[in-house]
Amino acid sequence: MSKVKVTVLFSTYNGAKTLPTMLDALCASTLPHDEWKIVAVDNNSNDETSKVLKSYQDRLPLEVYFEPKQGKQHALTQGFRHLEGELVILTDDDVIPEPDWIEQFLALANEQQEFAIFGGLIMPEWEEKPGPLLMKYGHLGILYALNDDLPEGPISAALISGPNSAFRRSILGPGYIVHDDLGPDATVAQFPMGEDTAFAMRLERNGARAFHSQGPKVRHMVRKGYVEEGWVLRRGERYGMGLVIIRPNLFDRKAKIRGLPIGSALSWLVMAPASFVLKSFPQSGLRFKLLWAQSVRQGILRQFLKQRTTTNRLIYSRIGADK
Repeated sequence: MSKVKVTVLFSTYNGAKTLPTMLDALCASTLPHDEWKIVAVDNNSNDETSKVLKSYQDRLPLEVYFEPKQGKQHALTQGFRHLEGELVILTDDDVIPEPDWIEQFLALANEQQEFAIFGGLIMPEWEEKPGPLLMKYGHLGILYALNDDLPEGPISAALISGPNSAFRRSILGPGYIVHDDLGPDATVAQFPMGEDTAFAMRLERNGARAFHSQGPKVRHMVRKGYVEEGWVLRRGERYGMGLVIIRPNLFDRKAKIRGLPIGSALSWLVMAPASFVLKSFPQSGLRFKLLWAQSVRQGILRQFLKQRTTTNRLIYSRIGADK
């Protein structure tokens, strides 16, 4: 009879650079190997990911699976077929867990019986520390999933972060079900972000409650390219795209023209020339705030345009089918 209490599940795409650090940290886990297992899903990587994963199978209770269909949603749905235990920890391929990470989640689930969704502390592991302006004005939770400012206790599932989250297996259902358009997806340059949030919020709508603790700790590896302004602003656009899908209520009552929220569209149009000029200005807090807000607006409009195009295609295809 299996003694497995918890499954650690993650997907990886071209994670060969970060996986050794993550898996080395898991080798130091204080929980006996027969009480937990790792399910790693290689999402059609084209680097040394498969080789790295297999090299750790003699040191960890690690099962490796392959999902050819690109996209985190598809990879984790593959992983859901191999879960064991009462608790499932969902994470990413670029975290460094503390040795007692898994035990902390087990203890938390045991102490907080009325909750079924759990979040843990996420601290940064900077490859290159951001400049002071980004540290002061950047939305570090959105950018890097950091949550050291989140107090311990009951929280909205919207505050659950993918790199460090756990769920009672009894509430999960058969698959990692989120909106089809949400990323990550290596085949799409700019995808709506927020699939982890959408997953937790769906479970919350079904009656599960969420709790945050600073006991289960990981450090999130942040590559030096991720603190550059271009990457940060592209992330803002992805965030805006995701808002349209995850928080549609924010836009339900807003006036629209041809399917686009008028306020967002007008603000984007007014700021477009200014944003172009602002990029040549010296760094400042105001400059960052204005460029970030414009990037989020651009993401919102981009997603509405995408949805309008999809709707029109469906309408035309139905008209064609009826002829």
